Amino acid sequence: MFARISPHRARHFYHQVRPRDCALANESPEHHLLKLELATAARAAGFRAELEVGNEARTWRADVLVFDRRDRPFMALEAQLSPMTPQEARMRTDRYAADGVAVCWVVLEKRPWERGVPSLRVAPPRGRGDAWTVRYGMARYTWAGPRTVKTKAAWTHISCSLDEAIRWILQGRVHAHTGPDGTVWWTARSYVQLAVVRARLEADAEAVMQEAAAEQRRQGRRATGRCR
Repeated sequence: MFARISPHRARHFYHQVRPRDCALANESPEHHLLKLELATAARAAGFRAELEVGNEARTWRADVLVFDRRDRPFMALEAQLSPMTPQEARMRTDRYAADGVAVCWVVLEKRPWERGVPSLRVAPPRGRGDAWTVRYGMARYTWAGPRTVKTKAAWTHISCSLDEAIRWILQGRVHAHTGPDGTVWWTARSYVQLAVVRARLEADAEAVMQEAAAEQRRQGRRATGRCR
């Protein structure tokens, strides 16, 4: 075995001549290392997590399948490094959902489907002692005080360790939220509630402006009638 760094900066060992019976013969080092990282993060969060588990119907096979406190599968963590279309991502996500299993797709590079399904874009450690880092997929809603329609508010993506993200997801501290434009990201319910409050304020303000404009038009028509 020899040590090296992959193009994605993942440190790993490799066979100079790969043996035929190697269990990882058809798996890239990045894919295997990411699967191990996901399983380790899930177990550190207090859950049982097993690699390469499928359902009885064989309609899906999870890279890492996480089980709840009653030992029922409830979350699949997919290290999706190979190409996949948005349609395939949605279809595979729906297959999990049909069995009551949620899924989080984890990638190393930007993908065309990552905005349409629950996902995390991560980066491997840069050096010894560093952690895997989430670059995209976790978000918070920020609203500057005082919280009025005139103050700025927006969804902003945050960076955190992969361990933290997996723990928050499995413990239910964050959930997959779909924005008005169909983009999906992981966030806390409190942020969604805050965004809803802001949206209602904006809707109320818009209604007041429309009513004021309508009243101004009515007054204009009455004034015109009197002039005649």
